[in-house]
Amino acid sequence: MNATVDLDNPTPEQKAEAIELLRARLSDAANEYCSDLVSSALRSSSETGSDIWRFSVARQLDADKAAVMINEWMEWRKCADIDDLPVAQPDNTYPVPYPIRGYYSVADANLTAGPQVSDVQLKLNKTFGGGCWHKRDKDGRPVYIERAGRYLIKDIAKVTSLSGLFEFHYLMQEFMRRTVFPECSQLAGHEVSQQVVVFDLAGISIGMLSHIPALNMLREMLSKDQLYYPECMHRTYIVNAPSMFVTAWKLIRSWLDPRVLSKIHILGKDYAPELLKQIPAHSLPAFLGGTCRCSHMPGGCVPSVPLGNFPDLPRKAYVNLHHRVQLSYSQPQHSFTYDVVPADADDPPTPMSSPLMGYASWLGIRRESPQGSAPTSPSARTRYVYVRFTADRGRGIVVEVLWQPSGSGSSDEGVLVYPEFLFDPQRAPVLLELEAPNRAGQLLFNWRVANFDEGQAPFPDAEEARIPIQLEYSIDTEESLVSEFNLSPIKRV
Repeated sequence: MNATVDLDNPTPEQKAEAIELLRARLSDAANEYCSDLVSSALRSSSETGSDIWRFSVARQLDADKAAVMINEWMEWRKCADIDDLPVAQPDNTYPVPYPIRGYYSVADANLTAGPQVSDVQLKLNKTFGGGCWHKRDKDGRPVYIERAGRYLIKDIAKVTSLSGLFEFHYLMQEFMRRTVFPECSQLAGHEVSQQVVVFDLAGISIGMLSHIPALNMLREMLSKDQLYYPECMHRTYIVNAPSMFVTAWKLIRSWLDPRVLSKIHILGKDYAPELLKQIPAHSLPAFLGGTCRCSHMPGGCVPSVPLGNFPDLPRKAYVNLHHRVQLSYSQPQHSFTYDVVPADADDPPTPMSSPLMGYASWLGIRRESPQGSAPTSPSARTRYVYVRFTADRGRGIVVEVLWQPSGSGSSDEGVLVYPEFLFDPQRAPVLLELEAPNRAGQLLFNWRVANFDEGQAPFPDAEEARIPIQLEYSIDTEESLVSEFNLSPIKRV
């Protein structure tokens, strides 16, 4: 093809020609395999050459070289059983491989220690700095954020082998391709097959940048991604890059394809204006210059075990929970009242500032007060309450929580501390963090089975709908949770 084709903005005719040329060099099996991986939501459109086009671009539209690349990719997928990885999708109950915020194919979630989550995943999660698929950019692409500066680099090799690390990495890549991209495509009305990545280097040290085993792992991972997941990155921003990063970057950039390299932007401390050109403020975490806080989730926008901004509970914390009830599609709701006892008066005050206040509630309508303000008493403080819950089946569970002061005779005296949110406890246990005024009162919990117009999970057939859904839950104050599981104090930053 003509070398003047703009690979980022080809005309429909140029793209179709490149796809046709490459398909002509592939076997029927290869052509069929590439088509099978395309989202069914896009099958009716003309953009069914996603993989064909990606590999063609990766080889500068050289159809012969791209054909070799695709054949090697197919062989790798077969040998590594990539198509059999447990990828969370609407029609299954596999857990998400990493935290996610702002999607509907799967509910917002952190990585919790459910029965389908491997020990290797949990151990790696403790060493990783913290990452999250966090909403979308201005053009509908998924945004992935990684607190790269918080990695416990030297501990990674202690908890898994290189092959174990790659298996986890490939699971994340497949989740992106099979679940995140199709949803973004459906919302955008056209195919979305690239993500925007933000690596935050805040907290990075010279020891991390000069750790040879980690650099070797990074080099190998970059090599594999360029071979097996080419053209999946629209742009990468490296923010809070210190001056000492320059030396490491000189080495790292030598491992990258020139086209990949051209999409990477290294920014120092004044990065927010550049990020906000790409990502709306409401989709960018506050710690990166946006306005989003994801206060409905422990750890906020990007939970981090090394940072300690949420409780990283062990596997035993999600078994033998205190309460067990049965829900069904004919009896879909369960309510529970939890008494809030004020903490020690000597504790330092914490203003109640949840941005979730101000919603209408099925439990009642609270009296209005300015968002972010403290309750009426000037000495009012916040208590943190944690909820753990699981379900053995179903399409998801919706949770809502209202707080009422003691002595209140009506729900309209209360504050909605947690509006309706849908979660997927059938995939993995859910941990929620609630803020309540630190004075005598009650938290009124309501759980219900997701309605048929909520979430993306398929509807159960008549026989399956008759099987009860077992909901298990425990409710604890932060103090009791920290004490029971010997946790470090939560660092909310």
